[in-house]
Amino acid sequence: MKTSSQLGRTVVVVNALAMALAIAGCASTKMTSTWTDPSAKGASLSKIAVMAMTKDPGLRRMAEDTAASQLAGAHAVPSYQVLGETDLKDRDAVKAKLKEQGFEGVLFMRLAGVTEQVSPVAYGTFDGYYDFAAGPVNDPGYLQTDTIVHVVSNLYSLRDDKLIWSGVSQTFDPASAQATMSGVAKAVAISIEKERLVL
Repeated sequence: MKTSSQLGRTVVVVNALAMALAIAGCASTKMTSTWTDPSAKGASLSKIAVMAMTKDPGLRRMAEDTAASQLAGAHAVPSYQVLGETDLKDRDAVKAKLKEQGFEGVLFMRLAGVTEQVSPVAYGTFDGYYDFAAGPVNDPGYLQTDTIVHVVSNLYSLRDDKLIWSGVSQTFDPASAQATMSGVAKAVAISIEKERLVL
């Protein structure tokens, strides 16, 4: 059983790590894998609809707004602004409405899962390590649990009706859903702009 002082030290370490991640911002999100259709490089799509598939309307709007704002090189529009009351389960209706309004592509984002990773805590100072070293070596306080959010993002060309880019991202210990989407959106935007897939 932990003593109050041990619990206090654990809370301090966790809070410090959370602050460091918050300061790092998008550094807590990374693309773990990406794929680009070789024939699509330089496609330069100029009008993109951003779709975030989630049951929560508020989260969907926030995610789409955030992602659209990061695609500075293209005319990126959150899908909720143009689809209105269109049933998102009706693929043909969604596709037809987007084409009618001149969209050339769709950036589709979805949450793939949330996992946890347990790892030893590293101490960067002698004082910090010494204080913890006084406790049992196998004390749970020596372990840190990271929450990892996995998001899959796909960019489709409506002109050619095919997938032209796909990426999987990981966000470590996000402070909020907004922080997660902000980090993912920035990482995705950098990747697809590097391939000149959007104007």
